[in-house]
Amino acid sequence: MPKALHISGRCRRGWLTSVLLLAVAASGVATASVPNPTISEPPVGLRGHALWDSWWDLSEVGYEEHEFFVSGTASDTARAQTAPYTTRIIVTRPSDPERFNGAVLLDWVNVTAQFENAVDTVEARQYLLREGWAYVHVSAQAAGICCAGPFTPKLWDPVRYEALSHPGDAFAFNIFSQVAQAIRSPQGIDPLGGLPGPRTLIAAGQSQSASRLDSYVRSEQPQAGVIDAFLIHGGGSKDHGEAGPAAPVLHLLSDLEANTSVPTSDTNYRLWEIAGSAHSDFWIGYAQVAGQGPRWATGLKRSKTDADALDAVAGNYGEQLHPMLATCIVAGAAFPMRYAVNAALDHLLAWVDPSDPVAPPTGPRFEFAAGTLARDQHGNALGGIRLPPIDVPAARYVSTSCGLGGITVPFTEAELLALYPTHDAYYEQIVARTADAVEAGYLLPEDSADLLARACAMRNRWLEAARSCS
Repeated sequence: MPKALHISGRCRRGWLTSVLLLAVAASGVATASVPNPTISEPPVGLRGHALWDSWWDLSEVGYEEHEFFVSGTASDTARAQTAPYTTRIIVTRPSDPERFNGAVLLDWVNVTAQFENAVDTVEARQYLLREGWAYVHVSAQAAGICCAGPFTPKLWDPVRYEALSHPGDAFAFNIFSQVAQAIRSPQGIDPLGGLPGPRTLIAAGQSQSASRLDSYVRSEQPQAGVIDAFLIHGGGSKDHGEAGPAAPVLHLLSDLEANTSVPTSDTNYRLWEIAGSAHSDFWIGYAQVAGQGPRWATGLKRSKTDADALDAVAGNYGEQLHPMLATCIVAGAAFPMRYAVNAALDHLLAWVDPSDPVAPPTGPRFEFAAGTLARDQHGNALGGIRLPPIDVPAARYVSTSCGLGGITVPFTEAELLALYPTHDAYYEQIVARTADAVEAGYLLPEDSADLLARACAMRNRWLEAARSCS
C-alpha cells in the first residue's frame, strides 16, 4: 500500500486542539439573542437508559454518554409567538479531556419515519470517535418525542420521558439554537461535563433534517449565530443568493437529489455530489436493524467486538455478496457515503479554523443526459465526486430505484473476470484511484485503509486463495 495512504489522524487531532484553544474569543462567546435553556438529568424510568443511545459499550473506546433534558421558552418569530418546551439531547463525549479536539457535532436527527434516526452520527461514528469529537443527538422536532408508536420516547418509557413537551415544529429552529447555546456557553449543568473550550459547533442533518437545516441557515442563523458551520446532506437548495449563506455550508448530495440547478454563490458554500450514492444506505440500515433494533427491544448493550463485527458487514460496498443488498430502503444501497460524510466534516472543521481557515474543494458536478442523471455501461452515475468503488466498480449501484433507498447488484464472477482478469489487476486499479481520492481531499487517509482492506479481502470473488495485498 502506498505510504501516502498511511497518514495518522493523531497529528491532525493535536494540531486542531492547539489552534482551537488559541481561539477562545473567536468561538467561545455566547450570543445574546439566544436564551440559555435549563439543563437537567432525566429520571431512571422503566428502561434504565435513553432511547437511541449507543447499542454497544463506548467506554471501551474512552467515551461516555449522557442524556439530558433541555427546557426553556422557545420563540416562533414568523408568528411572533412563544411557548414553553422540554426536549432531550444525548451527548456522547470523550471521557478524557485530553482526547477532546474541541469540535461538537449537533445532529438534527431525522424523523421521516416518525421516530428518530441520527443519520450523520451513524455515518460518521468511526471518524468522530477516532478524532476526538463530541456529538449530540438533538430531538429538535415534535415527531421525535411522541407519539407515532413504540419507537418514540414518551411511549417507549412514559416514566422517564413524562416531562417532555414539544410545542410544535414552528419552534424547532429556536429550540435547536438554545441547545447550541447550552453546549457553547453552558450555565448550570454543562452537557459536555467540563470538557475544555472553546467549542466549535457544526450542525448536520440528512434528508428532511437537511431541509430543516437549510431553512435554519436562511432564517435563524443570521440572528442566532451560535453554530459555526453546517453539513446539509440529502436535501436543501443550491440557491443562497449572490451573497451566499450566513455561515459555511457543505452541501452533500446523492444520486437521488441530482438536478441541473447551479449554485448561486461559492461564498460560504461548497457542493459535493457523490456518484453512486443513494439517499439512505446499507451502513445506516444494517446498523439500525442489527445493532439498534436489539438494544431497543431487549435493553442489552453489547461490546466493541460486536460493533466491529457489525461494521465489517455494514461497510460492504458490493464487493461481497449479502442478501440485504437487495433490500430496498432498509439497507440495499451499499455505496460508501460514510466516507464522504467523514471527509466533509473534516473539511468543515478546517474551514472554520479561526487561525487559518481552509475552504473545502468544490466538487465536480453530476453529468446529465436530457435533463436526467447520466449513467455508464454498468448503470452507475456519471460525473460528480467519484470515490474508488465507482471508478473501479465491483457492483451496479441502483441508487434511485426505490426513492429513499436503492439496491446493490454485485457483479458476477464472469463480469469481474471480464473487467479484471485477476484480483491483482482489480486491486492495482483501486489502489491508484484511492490515492487520487485522498490527494483530492474526498477520502480521508484512515478511510482509505478501510477501503483497501475490503478490496484486498475481495480476492475470494476470483476464487483465489486469501493472501496479503501489496
